Amino acid sequence: MKNQDKYYLKNEADAFFYRNKYNFDNIPSKKKDLVDKFQNNLKHSSIKNILEIGCHIGDLLNYSITKFKADKGFGIEPSKEAITEGEKRFEKCSFYNTVASEMDNFKDIPKCDLIIVNDVFCWMSRETIFKSLANIDNKINDNGFIIIRDFYPNFKIRNRNKHVNDSDVYCHKIVGSHVNLFLQIGCYQLINSQVFIDDNFNLSLPNKYDYSENRWIDALLKKTW
Repeated sequence: MKNQDKYYLKNEADAFFYRNKYNFDNIPSKKKDLVDKFQNNLKHSSIKNILEIGCHIGDLLNYSITKFKADKGFGIEPSKEAITEGEKRFEKCSFYNTVASEMDNFKDIPKCDLIIVNDVFCWMSRETIFKSLANIDNKINDNGFIIIRDFYPNFKIRNRNKHVNDSDVYCHKIVGSHVNLFLQIGCYQLINSQVFIDDNFNLSLPNKYDYSENRWIDALLKKTW
C-alpha cells in the first residue's frame, strides 16, 4: 500500500483502539514520562496551545495541558472510537478525525507553542511523510517546541504490521529517527534528548529480540534558527 495513512483512517486506527484498551481513568506512566522528563526545560516557557499528533483518547494531551498550564489542546487522531472516548472525558481538548498529511483539516487549529508526536512518525506513509512534516512545522510557533518519541536504530528497518492481513502496512524506522529530519532543515535545535532501550518491551514487541529493533529516543526540539 502506497498511502497507508488512508488505511489507518479507515481501518487500522479503530482496530488498534480495540486491541489496546486499558483503564482510561489512569494515564499510563510511559505516556506521562514523555513530557515529565522535559518539564525543567519548559518551565520558563509560555505554553498556551498544545497539539498532539496521534493523540488516541487525549489523555496525554490533557495531562500536558495541566502540567504546562496551557489554555487549550488540539488532537489529531485517525480513530473515531478513540475520539468518542476522549470527548467524554477531556473538555479542554478539541479532536479532529484525520491524519497529519491532510492539510485542509488543520485550517482551524491555531499555531501552537508545543506539539507532541508520541510513537507516530514510524507509521506515517512514506508517500506523504513530507506533507505530514510540513503540516506539523506549519503549526509550531516560532520559538515553540516539539516533543518526539521515536525508534532510534542504527540502520533502516521496515517491518510489516503483523495485525494487518489485507494490506501492506509497515512500520518505518530510520537512522537518527525522524527527529533528524527536523534537525537537518536548519530551523530546529535539539534542547534535550534521551536514548534508551525498552528492555521490558513496554513500547514495542518485535518478532525477535534485537537491540537495534528496540532502541528509542525521546527528544525536545525548539523551532529557532
